[in-house]
Amino acid sequence: MENNENMVEGGAPELLGMNLDYDGGNTLQEAVRWSKFLSIASIVGSGLLLLLVAIAGPIFIALYGEELPDAAGIVGVVVVLAGAYLAAMITAAIFLLRFTSQTRRGIESQDQHLFNRGLKSLKLYFLIVGILSVLTMGVYIYNLFNQF
Repeated sequence: MENNENMVEGGAPELLGMNLDYDGGNTLQEAVRWSKFLSIASIVGSGLLLLLVAIAGPIFIALYGEELPDAAGIVGVVVVLAGAYLAAMITAAIFLLRFTSQTRRGIESQDQHLFNRGLKSLKLYFLIVGILSVLTMGVYIYNLFNQF
């Protein structure tokens, strides 16, 4: 049987039966501020790197295509993969920015639905960054074993 103390507005049960105190709220607002900074810095940095790949990619393909005809295809694949990686990083940073704005607005307006949407954006951010981290570690491990 459910205890009425552990119910939130709308009759849904609370996850852990916890309320956010003043200290926890301040910590969460500080995390939101830092996530806004990190998301904007990530979007700008990844966007600049993506622009660099778009500009320098064809140059590298042309240079390596003249020296080694087989290398042009490999360089082209690397350029496309780097572009896709950076596009995924920009997407992750946009989810982090959505977390920042929705969580902040949810806290200010005491809107649980908006706050939850912000947390879902944070979940997607961690999902994308986690997948990219595993892929990056795989490339590093492959290169490590390829050295020997």
